[in-house]
Amino acid sequence: MPSSKRASIGLAASVAVILFSVFSFVGWLYETVDNLFVFDGLYLRASLLFPWCPIYGIGGLVIVGTLAPLQRCMSKRVPKPVEVLLVSVAIYALTTAVELAGSYACERLMGYVPWDYSHAWMNFDGRIAPAYTLRFVLLGLVALYVVYPRTRRWATAHPRVAIKTAIVLTTLFVLDSVLQALGVWMPVKEALVPFGIKHW
Repeated sequence: MPSSKRASIGLAASVAVILFSVFSFVGWLYETVDNLFVFDGLYLRASLLFPWCPIYGIGGLVIVGTLAPLQRCMSKRVPKPVEVLLVSVAIYALTTAVELAGSYACERLMGYVPWDYSHAWMNFDGRIAPAYTLRFVLLGLVALYVVYPRTRRWATAHPRVAIKTAIVLTTLFVLDSVLQALGVWMPVKEALVPFGIKHW
């Protein structure tokens, strides 16, 4: 494989890792702030210790990977408002699918679903609900139209920094996941409870 091809693949993988981390962090931040209002307290959202919710990272990558080419194609053929409307509908469908599949995956792997929409209007088994999915549509639009293009431009301008950043982020995520799987983080989380930091 030519070196230019390897570099291109390496850069694309780095962008994907960085986007996954950014989306996961934004999801963690959203969940943390939301819980401050809903449950009146600070919770460590998601099973990992570090500040990221992986399902947001997965959902964000699905949105960008699936819809970025479509969005670029539509931008040349339809008015912007129509483009945004069609993209929003697509994001709604994708995030619904990701969240529904993620709920079953979490239930199978962890023994429980980390969220419960049973109180929400038109929810399905507490796993998905329109009111929450609409919030994800807004996040998806920001991911597609703001975060993705800026991250790609930055990585293209600074490929070596992007690759090193991706390596560090990957190492941290794998370490966090392994320590969680080994049960190392549970005593740490329990130790934070007296300081007002709860966990799920």
